[in-house]
Amino acid sequence: MHVRKAGILDISSLILLLAEMHKNVKLSIPKINSELLVDKISQAIHKGVVFVVLDDKNIIKGSIGGMIGSDWWSEDKYLADLWFYVTPDYRKSNAASELVKNFMKVAKDSKIPVRLGHVFSGDIDRKDNFFSKLGLVKAGSIFVEV
Repeated sequence: MHVRKAGILDISSLILLLAEMHKNVKLSIPKINSELLVDKISQAIHKGVVFVVLDDKNIIKGSIGGMIGSDWWSEDKYLADLWFYVTPDYRKSNAASELVKNFMKVAKDSKIPVRLGHVFSGDIDRKDNFFSKLGLVKAGSIFVEV
């Protein structure tokens, strides 16, 4: 297993990975618009930060992607994730922590904070604990109408 930055040749594999992520969501969410999905993946690769974790056959088993943004009331920048997903067969490995650590290093090198979240996922407590172990602090909750 190894982690590297994603490139344009990874777009097709990322589409499949993120479609799997979407399929595994526990809540009812809108269907994927493939044009928007491809556009956002491409933007993240070209203007943001995208890492992938690959198995020994170079198959993508997880990814984190994000962009630099700011709060609506401030010019201060931060690096926020757009997606973060590891396939079920790689969740017992260190793939998730390696993806997040690489993502956080980009933010640290850029001297900006990082913001990570999980919105449409199951096992909220486990993910909260995972982020806490990496030194992040929980900042709020999101409630949705189902």
